[in-house]
Amino acid sequence: MVLSVLAVADTVSAPLYDHFCPERWGHIDLVLSAGDLPPEYLDFLCSSLNVPVLYVRGNHDGTFTDVRYAGSEDIHGRMVTVNGLRIAGFEGCHWYNGGKHQYTEEAMARLVRRVDRQVRRDGTPDIVLTHAAPAGCHDAADPCHQGFICFREAIDRWQPAYFIHGHVHAYNGQCSPARVGSTSVINAYPFHVFEVHPPAESSYGVTGSQWWRQARRSIFGQHSAAPSS
Repeated sequence: MVLSVLAVADTVSAPLYDHFCPERWGHIDLVLSAGDLPPEYLDFLCSSLNVPVLYVRGNHDGTFTDVRYAGSEDIHGRMVTVNGLRIAGFEGCHWYNGGKHQYTEEAMARLVRRVDRQVRRDGTPDIVLTHAAPAGCHDAADPCHQGFICFREAIDRWQPAYFIHGHVHAYNGQCSPARVGSTSVINAYPFHVFEVHPPAESSYGVTGSQWWRQARRSIFGQHSAAPSS
């Protein structure tokens, strides 16, 4: 089974709102919002497409209450399973003026470590959804748009099929997807459609114990000896 995913970020797109055509978008199975979008837009996509909508908040979403997002699911700081896919989410951007949904590198790293505990228990995510980019990929030099180092490290550990972000406005057209190892990094601004194959339950990523064994090999070497008694 192949799932079609619509990722959106940062600006309301006319083809998906003002000039919405049900026939064009009827194949979509899941909507992912990478932030800085009004709740009304997400509600429209949810009701028009009749599919789940998952989101993380951007740095300009501080005025919207949880009630305004009724019908969509905030996945910040956790991993959820939807349509057979495991999806982890992280809101916000680098701290630059003290506004809402802004994080220092250390604060975001703590959130990533918290999700790491869930990953060790439940298996690796197929998709990571964030507002900010990972460091060194689609990000910029200014404090607001710098990518998070901990996101890049999470890609190296988890190796999700897709890492979806927003925040960086590609005014000259859609930003081309990049590769970080086996992960496709996609800037969703203003929207991007991609297909993903949910893995079978019996081979779903790696289990928590498998992840820990792999991590130990990475840290201590392939043939680390057992501690002597």
